[in-house]
Amino acid sequence: MRTFLHFHKVGERRERALWWFGYVDWNSILSRPAPSFWRSFWDCWRREAEASLKALKELKASYFAQRLPKSSWWRAVREFAEKVVFLDVETDGTNKITVLGIADQREYFAFIRGIDDMEEARERLEKSAIVVTYNGNGFDLPVLRANFPDWRLPPLHIDLCPLLRRLGYRGGLKGVEVQLGIQRSPETQGLSGWDAVHLWWKWRDYGDEKALNLLLTYNREDVINLRPLLEFAYQRLWTMTTKAAELDILGK
Repeated sequence: MRTFLHFHKVGERRERALWWFGYVDWNSILSRPAPSFWRSFWDCWRREAEASLKALKELKASYFAQRLPKSSWWRAVREFAEKVVFLDVETDGTNKITVLGIADQREYFAFIRGIDDMEEARERLEKSAIVVTYNGNGFDLPVLRANFPDWRLPPLHIDLCPLLRRLGYRGGLKGVEVQLGIQRSPETQGLSGWDAVHLWWKWRDYGDEKALNLLLTYNREDVINLRPLLEFAYQRLWTMTTKAAELDILGK
């Protein structure tokens, strides 16, 4: 991993300086000699490089969650790609979950209240390193904790809402999808979170199977559309980060 923001006395500017002087990853800290102007930090940085490599080899995401600034958790996506899950919850209009949707890089899983075993959802989350949401800090994770207070969520959380706002994209999930050219299926076009609430009650009160199926389609798209949004945000943020490093080099 190229990130040094969890090293002692390293902020974004010093991190860019490390890259400029050829210290492009943790291994380079261990394999190359210390320049004179950083010698006072070098023993500490070497220890951190060794500890970081060990934590990464063991896929210990909690190590980085405790040390990296939350605003930089997105940087761990590539290293923990196989342990990323995407999540979205629907409710009945209160804080009670009706559908919990989870996807990894390959599959989507829907867990319906009163039908599916939520322990499987719990296991999937607890085996993961990173959970990705849209506005999860404001809605999904507080609701999830209220419903399942004993669940252990992944150590790293990437909320795409503030992340994309840093890139100039504002609004709800559907609005951002439109801005980025991500299309939904015709049957879910125009549906909102409140529509999801009404669909749930149409199924619960009247046994409307079509309403339940539409709710599941809606949730599925909420979840799987997070994948391209994460990829877009990651690529753009790394581009911005490396561009800033180039400007430092040029003295601009």
